[in-house]
Amino acid sequence: MASGPRPPQFDEEGPPPERPAGEPVRDLYPTMDARFILVEIGKLTSMVERLIKDVSGQGDKIDTLRHQVTFVKGAIWVAASVFAAAEAIGWLYMSGKVSIAFH
Repeated sequence: MASGPRPPQFDEEGPPPERPAGEPVRDLYPTMDARFILVEIGKLTSMVERLIKDVSGQGDKIDTLRHQVTFVKGAIWVAASVFAAAEAIGWLYMSGKVSIAFH
């Protein structure tokens, strides 16, 4: 009994194979690694593109909200100015200084 690996059996009529049948072809491993990396890079690229679209959509929503807040602030300033002017006119009218100025 032999205790080591057995040499491959060759057909007497044809040339012997370059590699034994059970051994994987080593030249494909770097190619498979490169393909795997390219596939993963493709997945990451599509995820980044989707993230950019999502962030862009959020940016548009934030811009809309910012414009609405600016409009409300402006409306509050206008209302405060009108109220202050009306209060000043009312104060002058109630104090009697307006009637003195027009008589």
